[in-house]
Amino acid sequence: MTQFLFSKYWISISVFISVLLPVSCTTIGFHQTKERESINFGESTLFRVCVIKEEGIDDKDVFTLFEVWNEELSFYQLKAEPNVILTTKRPGFYGSDIIEYLNHFRMPNQCDRLLYLKGRTWGDIVFEILTLGIFAGVGLKLEVQGAVEAKTNTKGYIKAKYISTIQLLFTSPKSTLIHEGYHLLGCGHQLFMKECYERIRDVKLLLTDPNRDPNFFPNINSSGRKILKRPI
Repeated sequence: MTQFLFSKYWISISVFISVLLPVSCTTIGFHQTKERESINFGESTLFRVCVIKEEGIDDKDVFTLFEVWNEELSFYQLKAEPNVILTTKRPGFYGSDIIEYLNHFRMPNQCDRLLYLKGRTWGDIVFEILTLGIFAGVGLKLEVQGAVEAKTNTKGYIKAKYISTIQLLFTSPKSTLIHEGYHLLGCGHQLFMKECYERIRDVKLLLTDPNRDPNFFPNINSSGRKILKRPI
């Protein structure tokens, strides 16, 4: 009986953590307004984002997502300009298939970042039901809402269309884009955002680097390597 109660205790804890973390991590950590306002992010700068979207996602959906992302980016004197370049069918079921697809997709010369918008298929609906059952049973949340490759932090995807109750409790396409958008600017995960603010400042400072491709908005990848030229 004691073992049963102990197991129920840890299941409750895991459910609490899985609920708390996504809600508190709309970005990639907790904002620190005073720290952010103390940093000089320089002049207003625009960077261009090529968008690959799946069938069923309208252009208006894209622009609505970017409006919200740009509200967040305004903290840093930044603006993301979307350019829908392709509507396609999904290259594979898993997020890892999308990342592999992006890694082999040459970024067009007119863009600085590559963003894939994942839609919703019958297979996704079945998977949502399955993961909902697992979550209800053991408190384990399996779905991944988005990801960014770590080699250059310039290509990523988000799940841009879903309506299941369990997902809407924790996140939304808009908050997912904000989250992955920070990764596209070189930020990692942290409890508080100070380190991310400094990373965005440092990325913008690379605009004056003499070795930068003048037609590319630079980045700093997850390992701290400067990305000064458009990746293949």
